Amino acid sequence: MKRTLRSRFVLNQPVIVLVVLLVLAVTLFMSFLLQSRAESGALTPIVAGGTGAKEQREIDKLNAEIKQIRSDTGGSLFWLKMAGLFVTLGAAVGGYLVGQAKVTKDRLDFEHRQTVDNTYHAIIQELSVEPPLLRVASAMRLGKLLQSPPVEWRVSDARRQELSQLTKQVLAASLAIETDEKVLKALTIALGLHAEESKRADLRALDLSGAKAKDAYWAKIDFRYADFYGADLTAASLREADLRSAEFRETILTNAVLTKAKCQGARFKLADLRGANLDGAKLLGTTFIDVRVFGASLAGAEVGDNPDGTVDISEKGDASETMPVRAWLAQASAAA
Repeated sequence: MKRTLRSRFVLNQPVIVLVVLLVLAVTLFMSFLLQSRAESGALTPIVAGGTGAKEQREIDKLNAEIKQIRSDTGGSLFWLKMAGLFVTLGAAVGGYLVGQAKVTKDRLDFEHRQTVDNTYHAIIQELSVEPPLLRVASAMRLGKLLQSPPVEWRVSDARRQELSQLTKQVLAASLAIETDEKVLKALTIALGLHAEESKRADLRALDLSGAKAKDAYWAKIDFRYADFYGADLTAASLREADLRSAEFRETILTNAVLTKAKCQGARFKLADLRGANLDGAKLLGTTFIDVRVFGASLAGAEVGDNPDGTVDISEKGDASETMPVRAWLAQASAAA
């Protein structure tokens, strides 16, 4: 309410232009009015049979001089000079008002940004407080911010993108720091709330290294170029997710679901895919080096142009039994 009242008193450029035009209009009206007043009675009526022609010309000359003097001192010429002075002063004052209006607007915008930042930082700080329920609430509030900031914040599109990117990074970092399982579950849900209408949730190029995301439901999310180095995605659902060119080095994907996921160009070096379901996944150009794959299902997966390497097909994942990547891919993807 306070900001609304203060905003009404800020002069913007259209208002300043209207004020200047109004001043000019009043000046011209006064010039016309006073010129008429200055000219009234300046000429003496000529009476027939009165003074001679010479005397009449002298009178006319005196009348003209009187009219000029009146015009210069109280008529249109005087007020036109005053108008010029007003225009000069008006330009100076108008320029000052325009500058002052801009400074005032910038100051109000800065104060508004500080208010939004303070509120946002308060939400983030709740991610580190006790009990865990407060951290869960904070995570869900941040998830809602990913969908859309509150209307009351009145943020621009650029600011909204900035807050969205910062929120994703904070949630991703929290997944690597948090230890409480319930809070971790809330964090994975919050990250998945970034979807807009029918579009995928956009988590491209996000650093999720070390994330503890067991049982996370991240189906149909865009994880292109994301980094899952050393992350724990045990039993996580990445069904139909876009994982192209993502990094899964040393990632635990035991019993994870990657059905119909797009994995072209993804790198699974030293990853644990035991029991993972990759049925129908697109694995063209995907790198598998020293991956533990016992029990992994790739029925109907699209494979081809995969770099050479070996996979660990031993049940315990101790490299006691290995086979070439291409042979394993061909065998697993052809399985019924």
